[in-house]
Amino acid sequence: MSTDDKRQRLIAAAYKVFSRKGYNNASIKEVATEAGITPGLVHYYFKNKEELLLSVQADIQQQYHSQYEDAEKAAVGPLETLLEIKSRVEDEPDWYRWRYELYSLGLKNESLKQEAAAILHNGRKSLSHPLQTLIDNAEEAEALASILLACFDGLALQKMMADDFNLDRTYKLLFTLLENYFNKKADT
Repeated sequence: MSTDDKRQRLIAAAYKVFSRKGYNNASIKEVATEAGITPGLVHYYFKNKEELLLSVQADIQQQYHSQYEDAEKAAVGPLETLLEIKSRVEDEPDWYRWRYELYSLGLKNESLKQEAAAILHNGRKSLSHPLQTLIDNAEEAEALASILLACFDGLALQKMMADDFNLDRTYKLLFTLLENYFNKKADT
């Protein structure tokens, strides 16, 4: 296995372990075990646990951006983007666990606050771009993106905390609200 492969295995393992156990509750040994690599090798690739955390975040951001670059090339519309975001809570709950973990760490650790802020900034940016095709005002598109980001994160949290939370019904209402908003914009 190449050096890059081992490093990538550690990043993938850390993502799983940190998402499920929490950063503070996870050990380097658990990450190494998940990756099938000896704990000593973790320190060969990452000087400490925080560097590993930041490497996981960089990897997630890179994957996220490439996903949306591909969607832009395929001319995926806002509705398809919203449906993908909705599906993520059921298909990839670790993605949201990871976000919440970084939000929590960012509230308590000044050096990680920038990472949490970047997640939110990038989320608003990725949502506001397709919205600008529907709204001719960039500031309003960014404001709506902020509201939607809060909805997505909040609805995902509710679904993850309560199995009986009706995500489909809630998203259906959110789509209706958005449709009414866009219809009203078109009328003015």
